Amino acid sequence: MERTVQRTLKVLEKLEQYDSDLFEIRLDLMKGTSSLAAIRRSTNRPMIATIRRRGDGGFFHGTEAARLEALIQAAKAGFDYIDVELNTKKVSESVRRFEHEGAKAIVSYHNAKTTPGTTVLESILKREKRAGADVCKIVTTARKISDSLHCLAFVNKQAGNARLVCFAMGRLGTPSRVLSPVFGAYFTFASSGVGKETASGQVPISELRALYKSF
Repeated sequence: MERTVQRTLKVLEKLEQYDSDLFEIRLDLMKGTSSLAAIRRSTNRPMIATIRRRGDGGFFHGTEAARLEALIQAAKAGFDYIDVELNTKKVSESVRRFEHEGAKAIVSYHNAKTTPGTTVLESILKREKRAGADVCKIVTTARKISDSLHCLAFVNKQAGNARLVCFAMGRLGTPSRVLSPVFGAYFTFASSGVGKETASGQVPISELRALYKSF
């Protein structure tokens, strides 16, 4: 989540050593979208474009129309995935627009307060699938260690029904971030480095790679 294209390109170059499977570019703080193609051309690895609103734990404070237009521009620039929140107005229309421009949609849900029960999680997953998600993302917040276990159990049960990303934020949610791919999650997230976390509980990619090598 850098403020400039040039800084983003430098970070991406640095991260190549860790053999990332894909990159998420958070555009919350970036000014303008005229150079998104330069970011896309910088690597052959898949890329996700995300602009998170303040109400969803992000930093974007422009209009909703401007946010969605920036995401459309990212799709046109060749980003492989566009992340759009489930609570976006007319989310299915946005998903279809991204697909029209050649990008797949990650429909996401974030709960910054708690981890809902299984019935609620199942309902969220169904809504994301109905919206046309190519990847369904459900992120909760762990208030106790069992919340991490709850997310892992949910992924393990539902991974055969959807391309699912599910884990809990927060210190107590870190185990679910690390282990979710082991339980069937489509992917998980790491930060680009210490102090570069875009959400609570993220592990730097250097540490995450070391953890996976020890399995």
